[in-house]
Amino acid sequence: MTTTRIIDAKISLEELRRMAEGRFGDLVKAVVDIDRGIMAVDAELHADEEAFLLDHGSRQENLWLSPLW
Repeated sequence: MTTTRIIDAKISLEELRRMAEGRFGDLVKAVVDIDRGIMAVDAELHADEEAFLLDHGSRQENLWLSPLW
């Protein structure tokens, strides 16, 4: 099930909670492109989000991996 998506605007806490409940219970993984001001969220692995962003025009040196608690 691939639900990874790019976030480029403010996201609600409720939406993050729904993502967390669908995967890890209290955690949403994210990879941020600090140059483009976007992030990929809602994948099982950071590596999947990283690859997703790279496939959508991001550059490796601009990526930052983080859990959202």
